[in-house]
Amino acid sequence: MHDRALVSYDVKGARAGEQRLDKPAGAVARFGDEWLVLVDKQKHLGRVSLGSAASPFAAGKTAIGAFGVGRDDAVAVARGEAIELWSRDDERRWSTARRPAAGRAAAASFLEVVVARDHVVALGEDGALYFFAREKGELLGALRLASTDPPGEWRLVPVDAGVVILALGEWLVWIDATTRKTVRRVRARAKVVEVAADGEHVVAAVEDGFVQAFRAATGEPRASFAAHDDAPVAIALGSDALFTMGSDDAVRAWDRQPLDVAVRAASPVAAIVARGNLAAVGDRSGRVRVLESSGGDLRELGALAGAEGVVGLFLAKDGTLIAAGTRVVLGAKPPYQVPRPMALKAPPTAFAADDAYAFAGTQAGAVDVYDLAAGRPVTTYALSSDDRITALVRLAGATLVVGTGALDGRVLVVDVADAKVVHRISPHDEAFGVTCLASDVRGRIVASGSDDGSIALLDPQKGRVLAKLRVAETPTSMAFEPSGRRLACVFADGTASIVTFAQKGATVSDLGVRGATHVAWSDTLVFGFKDGHAETGDRHARPSDRPPAARP
Repeated sequence: MHDRALVSYDVKGARAGEQRLDKPAGAVARFGDEWLVLVDKQKHLGRVSLGSAASPFAAGKTAIGAFGVGRDDAVAVARGEAIELWSRDDERRWSTARRPAAGRAAAASFLEVVVARDHVVALGEDGALYFFAREKGELLGALRLASTDPPGEWRLVPVDAGVVILALGEWLVWIDATTRKTVRRVRARAKVVEVAADGEHVVAAVEDGFVQAFRAATGEPRASFAAHDDAPVAIALGSDALFTMGSDDAVRAWDRQPLDVAVRAASPVAAIVARGNLAAVGDRSGRVRVLESSGGDLRELGALAGAEGVVGLFLAKDGTLIAAGTRVVLGAKPPYQVPRPMALKAPPTAFAADDAYAFAGTQAGAVDVYDLAAGRPVTTYALSSDDRITALVRLAGATLVVGTGALDGRVLVVDVADAKVVHRISPHDEAFGVTCLASDVRGRIVASGSDDGSIALLDPQKGRVLAKLRVAETPTSMAFEPSGRRLACVFADGTASIVTFAQKGATVSDLGVRGATHVAWSDTLVFGFKDGHAETGDRHARPSDRPPAARP
């Protein structure tokens, strides 16, 4: 849209046609060979063919706030507190006033509405998604997601397979319209300002002018490029091209084929563990190094390769290194030259171990257990999770703590002797799962980080939340100081902080670290970085934040 004109463009971004409008339009959508145009405070949509005057469509008694066009040209209209569905022939199939959500006194207006196969999905100004049956318009349920950004800045788009995507802040959330559950979450490089999607790709325009593409079916990141100098104001996916519009009204067309090119990957640190004065660091390429800390520096004692896509590491009491990759677990004793491989039943999404057993979480929500000495699987814990296992921590005794990305039971406490869940804890906001776990040395406290921007302290024995701390970013890796009084955290933006606990609350101190991916803490604080190197925290921590000397 340009002022009071509807302008069409070809796949090269050149103007192909123009239709003058009587009033400025706020939204436009393709409608077969025509266009539907929304004018602020108008009680109908404008149906426009290039070269002819606009005709009214979906006329009613009150102003239209939002509309969405389905794949078969069915049109959903949000009119105040009501949702309507219209056919291509301009026939209203149904209209329903939105019933208030449970516990709320009154309904609010809708901000966006889309048609998703068998459902109509609308975003309310109260921050909830409402799901209506497409056939007759029954309200089927609602889903509420937490975000610090106001709902007026969220974006809602449909995907072919009955899935809608909600963009809120830096997050893209895939939601199954049938089950009304989150199926995956992907983080963009900055706040998402516009989003477009179809059966192949989800494309987000972010506030720094970049465009990021993701595979619609899996959320896998693909191409990322600078489209404009500042935040794009519009984005659209065509069959052959992606179109973006900048704040200067300049429209640019991008060939769709390169959208599926993967971003060139570096070999950042993907896992880190520390025990005594030893630390093991593994990167995505599969290289694992064993380091010894001395005088604030790290000295390499040995290295092994073959654990491609390292997911987790463990150092046994005798110095034996256990490294879990996408296909195998490698075990090696000092000097770490001849690893012993063990095949995995499924690619692990999380990993933990003790001196006898290895525990590998899976995409299916189960934990496979392996006997390290025998080199074979011994059992599987089917935890009935509706999402992958995202984090594991092995405690002393017979306890394994499991973090999931599920909407319910995000933290599970498992008795490994009886192979059963003894506690199911939901310490984080709805639809935001666990990103990392850490426990103190004695296993009395477990810290759970989440992509809702919080850290929860849990009592694994009683299965309850002790405290919850809001932080500015998503925690991606955590480690307790040996005393248990402080917690080191690495966040999604690569920064790191120390959380100090006291009777009156907790304080968070930034360490000045940039580009970090993982942290471990034993005799010294050790960070892994995006470029693959590791260093102790002594180089960054202020004197008051440096770890105390090792205790006998």
